[in-house]
Amino acid sequence: MRPRLLVQIAIPVAAALCASPLASQTKGPADAVISRVNVIDTDGGRTMARTVVVRDGAIAALLTTGAPLPDARVTIDGRGKFLIPGLWDMHVHLATVSDAAFAERTMLPLFLAHGVIGVRDMGGPLDRVLALREGVAGGKLQGPRIITPGPFIDGPGEADPMFRRVTTVEEARGAVRDLAQAGVDFVKVQANLTRETYDAVTAEARARKLAVAGHVPIALQPADVIAAGQRSIEHISPALVGDGALLFACSRRANELHDELLAIERDRATASREQIAAREANLRAELVRTFDPSKAAALGANLSGRQTWIVPTLIWSKSLRPVDRADPNVPLDLLPPQMRKRLQDGRARYLTSASPEALQAAADTAAIAARAMAALHTAGARVLAGTDTYDGFVIPGFSLHQELVLFVGAGLTTMEALQAATRNAAEFRGALEHEGTITRGKRADMVLLDANPLLDIRNLSRINAVFMGGRVLTRSDLDTLLSSLRAADR
Repeated sequence: MRPRLLVQIAIPVAAALCASPLASQTKGPADAVISRVNVIDTDGGRTMARTVVVRDGAIAALLTTGAPLPDARVTIDGRGKFLIPGLWDMHVHLATVSDAAFAERTMLPLFLAHGVIGVRDMGGPLDRVLALREGVAGGKLQGPRIITPGPFIDGPGEADPMFRRVTTVEEARGAVRDLAQAGVDFVKVQANLTRETYDAVTAEARARKLAVAGHVPIALQPADVIAAGQRSIEHISPALVGDGALLFACSRRANELHDELLAIERDRATASREQIAAREANLRAELVRTFDPSKAAALGANLSGRQTWIVPTLIWSKSLRPVDRADPNVPLDLLPPQMRKRLQDGRARYLTSASPEALQAAADTAAIAARAMAALHTAGARVLAGTDTYDGFVIPGFSLHQELVLFVGAGLTTMEALQAATRNAAEFRGALEHEGTITRGKRADMVLLDANPLLDIRNLSRINAVFMGGRVLTRSDLDTLLSSLRAADR
């Protein structure tokens, strides 16, 4: 499925909640029935007790709680439980590590175990990510649905299967043509494109009805990619300075600091690594010091009603550049030993060299990024939840729950945070007519929770069952899956 460039409007969930009991009385038992469950309306309405009937992978009916229960292969007592749409992580990387089996053996099951039924892969070697996508779609692999752009389209640099390098307008157009022919779902742009090659990518993608998403090239400003119709801007905190375009635009010294960023990139080949690191640290400090809420509001207003969404990846920024020396509370026991060691060794190297000032700077940057995201959202920017897993201590599935906790901590309501990973993800992909809310006729992608996430977003971790179409993973199934990850000898 390729994301369409035009946004579709959801059928109001209230209409579907009026479903008659006769709506589910077709021949044969239903796939599943969840009785007397609290259905959370992610269109923003009130939570209502209903009996949800799943048939042929879709929501066949939402019955009033007094209606007779239809026959079903699986019946779950939903009393005291809460039903939400399945979660989407809108920024992951499935094929960035050397172990080719890591994604299918560990990442994909971890997503499901945390209620993530869909992911937007944001770049990887073409053959590997397409094989993962088709493996899940064909039922050969157990995992969330996948959409992917294949490799990043970027400017000159080292040869790497993660990248499609382009230096001319024709090479940029050719890259888009090749990826479209290979069957990617959209195109991802990276930071080192020139204005000319970026314009060529967007023009060719538009001609081929492919969405463009990704970074703001260093040569451009957020306003430029918004005007070009880029569908999303990734990251908000400059854990890596080139990824902080949104925060640059929120500075009262935006143009001066952008000029310094360009100068750093120009000098990277001749200056020492220590000199570049010092200049980047100064640049981050200035971004924090010069943050201007009025500039953030203006940028958010520019984003309001436009095609471009933002994907803040707050948890990635906070984890890639740790803000303190405390051990992060993440389930490392679910990872293969070599991956666990890689994370622990990387963090130890950082903390060995990090001064108290560096840790404070990381904490300040993470805090100002959260403030900026909230200001952009308040002014009208539409937000998606993404994590940039797998990197740092950003663990598949688990990190999406962390991201939504950070959203609420920044000032979003629990409903707004939940929408960022459910309804918004469907609207962004042009799929709201078919998924993203619990509505009769839509895909039965749902997560059953033992507690109300609208009271505390951390209740997303209290998963009772996961539904992917007509398939049900009970709590017992999920526990077995997690136990196999902990016990597997890799």
